[in-house]
Amino acid sequence: MSKNILIVEDDKFTGIDLKNKLESLNYKVIDIVPTGEEGINIAIEKRPDLILIDLVLKGNDSGIEVSKKILALDLPVLFIASIDDLNSNTNDEKFKENIDLGSGFILKPIEIEKLNRSVKIAINNNKIETEKLNLAMGVVGNNDSRYSDKTDENSHLNLKAKKSYYQRKKNENSKDSSKNSEKNEKIASINKKNILIVEDESVSLDIKQKLENIGYNVIDTEDTGKKAIKKAKKLHPDLIIMSIELKGDMDGIETSKKLEKLDIPIIYLVNDDEKENIKNAIITYPYGFISKPYNDSELKHTVNIALKKHAHNLNKIKKIEDDVKEKNKELLIEKICVIGMLGISSILILYSFLYLNFTVLQWVLFVPSAITIFLAVMSLFKQDKVTPYEVPPFVTMMVPAHNEEHTIADCVRSLANVDYFYKGKRNFELIVINDGSEDRTGEVLNELKKEFNHLKVITRVPPRSGKGKGFVLNDGLEISKGEAIAVFDADARVDPDFLTKIIPYLNDEKVQGVQSRIKMYNKNENFLTAMQHIELAVFGNIVRAKDVLGKAGFLGGNGQIVKKEAIYNIGGWDGFAITEDLNLSIRLMIDRFAIRYCGEACVYQEAVPNWKQLFRQRTRWAIGNFETLFIYTPKIIKSKIPVFRTFGIIEHVAFYGLNLFIFFGFIVLGLNIISYFYLNDFIIKMNAPLIIGMVSAFGFFPGVIVTLNRDNISIPQIFKGIVGYWIYSFHLIPLFFITCYQMLTRKERTWAKTLHLGKDEDLKSENMSEIKGEMKKFKIGKNMEAKVNYDSK
Repeated sequence: MSKNILIVEDDKFTGIDLKNKLESLNYKVIDIVPTGEEGINIAIEKRPDLILIDLVLKGNDSGIEVSKKILALDLPVLFIASIDDLNSNTNDEKFKENIDLGSGFILKPIEIEKLNRSVKIAINNNKIETEKLNLAMGVVGNNDSRYSDKTDENSHLNLKAKKSYYQRKKNENSKDSSKNSEKNEKIASINKKNILIVEDESVSLDIKQKLENIGYNVIDTEDTGKKAIKKAKKLHPDLIIMSIELKGDMDGIETSKKLEKLDIPIIYLVNDDEKENIKNAIITYPYGFISKPYNDSELKHTVNIALKKHAHNLNKIKKIEDDVKEKNKELLIEKICVIGMLGISSILILYSFLYLNFTVLQWVLFVPSAITIFLAVMSLFKQDKVTPYEVPPFVTMMVPAHNEEHTIADCVRSLANVDYFYKGKRNFELIVINDGSEDRTGEVLNELKKEFNHLKVITRVPPRSGKGKGFVLNDGLEISKGEAIAVFDADARVDPDFLTKIIPYLNDEKVQGVQSRIKMYNKNENFLTAMQHIELAVFGNIVRAKDVLGKAGFLGGNGQIVKKEAIYNIGGWDGFAITEDLNLSIRLMIDRFAIRYCGEACVYQEAVPNWKQLFRQRTRWAIGNFETLFIYTPKIIKSKIPVFRTFGIIEHVAFYGLNLFIFFGFIVLGLNIISYFYLNDFIIKMNAPLIIGMVSAFGFFPGVIVTLNRDNISIPQIFKGIVGYWIYSFHLIPLFFITCYQMLTRKERTWAKTLHLGKDEDLKSENMSEIKGEMKKFKIGKNMEAKVNYDSK
């Protein structure tokens, strides 16, 4: 299978020359573009096997700046440069920091053989590095035939990655390695990298002198493979520069294979006529080639890149391993906490039934019930006024999408047509991240790009895709231009003035996030969808109350907007989090940032229409809440957040636990009322003071009444909604125990995606008239079918 290559080159003749040379080598050039922005857009959407970028591009973005964004998505980059380009930027710190993260460079004028080997190294090494990262994360391989080559070479590369990874791990844990490292530290100068040269003496001495003039420490020179292996084991250098042809019965390639367990980067010294040897050397995972006779600048930059690239790769693997270890520890903590929570809850409930005494639980219920009443009252107060921006911020709207062929077009059209302009220019961009979709989502997005030039598409493919919504959003963050990031699910639709209404809420240096109101556009489909509409309205009313109490709201996933700088400051979204929106909220508040609620801006989404999908969705939400409760409560308590806000945060994430007792209380109260009518006596004792009992029993209702009254519906409709929502909420009892079971039995953090069934007839209800008019503007299609949708609602 020919590899796809993108060329980003502003010199037309150089670009065409490169294309011709690459095609003669059986590569497929998917495009030649002259600007960095075009290069980024095509690279992130088409995901070529390699991107060739001119180091010096005309326009706003240099090749370095362009590559930085592309490399963030783990796409391999090879620079096109002249010796003058490299030398003229030597003292530029940003240049030195970023060029080393690429896969090397091709010198102008371009020689076809050097081009061929540089391209092969870049593509092959990227596969090996990706495989090692997957091993670190626990993703052992990719079985999707669409994205993997069924070739011996590819199998060899994957095997090499695994071998290299596990040997490095073994080497890290070996005592001998520690001793050697200590010995090496004594030999080396503190700020110098140690290099071993394996070559004939005359060449070695010349390279040694040049490297030492640059500032490196050449710890030794050898001329045979056996001596090189012995010396490398003893001194463990940071880099080995080695000739392919060596004295003795072991050439450079064989020596490299023997040195694999030490995980030392290797650069080969070659004669350009050694074509077969070079071909065999490429698959040994070298960090570059230097041709004889070598150029001093080429030597310098090749060595720099090899050292920095190797260190960068190790740091990435180490970070992923540390993250996975931390998450595994958190899983253990969660299981211990679930056992404790389940045990305490079960004991309280069993005690109440065994002794027919509900007094203790009355006091337990009093806390969440009193909080509910308090929040209902606070929601009646006015929120702080907002001040419009003099210069409104540029906004990036992001939509994670997986298998969304039936709804993505309507979502994109709704968001793309938002009326948010500044001085006559569109003041937003729209990014859809297509995360490994297996349906026609990609084709639909290609057509939409023709319709909307401000739409960008990021394509994620296995094994990168499918690892968590937080990872997906972080990819979008790397490419985004906005000062504020708005996140939507792929079934979202908004009013044209959505951004105009919500953006002013961010105009406060302490405020870093805002949540909009969420409504269900299919609320009249059945009982469940109607109740979910009320449920999300109640959530909005609670967040409004917390806004009134000091801008202490929470982000609800769909229709949230956060300042980009704040997301970066806390390290981006947590890709391992089941509910990345709640996780983000907590981390923002630990850093003492404020989150507001904007009820005027609404995002419409689809409610799930059956109990099976509801429990699937709500179990994920509950796991996310408990996950956050168990892991972040110590951090919340230790932070410098005021006590009142600390209590509010913990109460919010403990929602699913507290509501278990509230609705269990209703069951007990119901049993008592029935016993009174049939036995003329209360069979279960409730000895708490009357006010405690009243609050415990009826604290659930004020918040629902206030919420329903905000929609200006009739009293009979309010009464019907209260009763219906009360009945619906009893699902929280089995949900609690299902959640505990899943948290105890799960081996890793995964989340269940919500199944949506879009139907046009949902829009026919007369109560949907408020949405129907707006949805006509969105050009909603008539054939919405079953699909799986990312959501974090």
